[in-house]
Amino acid sequence: MENLVLFIDEPPLGLEEGLNRLGYTCERRTVDYDSLLPDAARYTGFVIRSRFVLDRKLLDASTRLRFIARIGAGMENIDTACAEAKGIRCLNSPEGNADAVAEYTIGSILNMLRRFAHMDTEVKNGVWQREANRGFELHRKTVGLLGYGHMGRTVARKLSGFGCRVIAYDKYLSDYGDAFAQAVSLAQLQAESDIFSMHINYLPENFHIVNQEFLEGFAKNILLVNTSRGKSLCTEGLVRCLQSGKVRMASLDVLEYESIRLQNRPKEEWDEAMRYLAASERVFLSPHVAGQTYESLEKHVDVLMAKIQALGL
Repeated sequence: MENLVLFIDEPPLGLEEGLNRLGYTCERRTVDYDSLLPDAARYTGFVIRSRFVLDRKLLDASTRLRFIARIGAGMENIDTACAEAKGIRCLNSPEGNADAVAEYTIGSILNMLRRFAHMDTEVKNGVWQREANRGFELHRKTVGLLGYGHMGRTVARKLSGFGCRVIAYDKYLSDYGDAFAQAVSLAQLQAESDIFSMHINYLPENFHIVNQEFLEGFAKNILLVNTSRGKSLCTEGLVRCLQSGKVRMASLDVLEYESIRLQNRPKEEWDEAMRYLAASERVFLSPHVAGQTYESLEKHVDVLMAKIQALGL
């Protein structure tokens, strides 16, 4: 019986060809949860990004499934515990976009310190203010990273040339300090950070892990960057801390209001907190693209191909 792989989302260029070389037969078709359910037993592998949730009911129906390949880092749309219990390997490719996320993070920090976006808007509107746009240097600042996996480590490594100090807290790791970041307690991270950057996976236990109380625990008034997952940051708590000045500026590539398909709610459905973020000159928003570069597409393919090949199916 052939090893059939279903692309639930459009795959990066080259993945289909690579799987064909490994002896898999690849199938592309438009499916939703309900249309896949009665057909799920046909497949050896699923390749998915974020079209819908692979839950226990669907996994129970996928009686031949041997692997799920997630294009990207986040696995929150896959019941990984159920899959692994069934012997289904869950693969992802955080290595593929770590460089992209790290570069975006550093760009966001520099934008907030040096007011790039503000100055561009002002000059294009005929406003020429030099002293009012005096900025701050990243040099000698302390950058605190929440999470020190692929993303956090890559951010720290790329920051090493800026002359800043990097500290990191990761409750899931031990002995993780290295030449680029000092491992610290959460209390020390909050006591010493000038800039706070989030690099954690989304798990139910991480829902609103960064909330008003958490942010008010910082000794300094901080700059905040979130490129991880929107639901890990309580939007209402962030707004209150922006209003109080505890958070001086925020750069958000992810939002609490994203759907499972990484799309934001229509504007007419925005609540007061989201409207505040959109109107604030101290908040910078982007549509979950920190990890999306042309190069990262190629890297995702290389990473997933190596992991699928290593399964030896």
